[in-house]
Amino acid sequence: LAVSALSIIGVGSGARAAEPVRPSDAYGHMDTIRVEISQSTGARWVADVYLTNDENLAAMTLPLRWGPKHGFYRLDSASYAKSRIEDFAVKTFYPDTVKQTVLLGLISDIGKGVPPLESGHGLIARLHFTSLKAGAKPLTIDTTFVPPHNVLQMVTPDIASIYPIFQVKTVDAATKQ
Repeated sequence: LAVSALSIIGVGSGARAAEPVRPSDAYGHMDTIRVEISQSTGARWVADVYLTNDENLAAMTLPLRWGPKHGFYRLDSASYAKSRIEDFAVKTFYPDTVKQTVLLGLISDIGKGVPPLESGHGLIARLHFTSLKAGAKPLTIDTTFVPPHNVLQMVTPDIASIYPIFQVKTVDAATKQ
């Protein structure tokens, strides 16, 4: 499983065309990745990444891009504390500040007995951004393709791929719970 899961975060061989992948999920309801963007304080912005899934998951790739373009925002960090995947064995973070993309690669276990992520709903990552220009347009997030073959994808323990629905919502930090 570890070798197969590593291939989905760009370590393996094989190529995938740089085209969007349609959401598909052979296990019950469509799984969903939802990003909630809020301005935390001053020039600081937070993008909370939530997952709703109805099957166990062993690995995920989340290739994201942020904007608006022209370098108005810097991605400072990713946090997995108090999230559903906090105990995953591998939590990678590959930002590209020039292309304004980040690849999050998540693997539950690499031989240490960490169980897969069970079905449920909740936070899986928190991305921290800084606005580099006063009065910049609000932060935006979308899914993207990150070479060599990373698309928004999740993998079950039996190596079946799921391509979730992707949603984004901007929320008022003052009213966010």
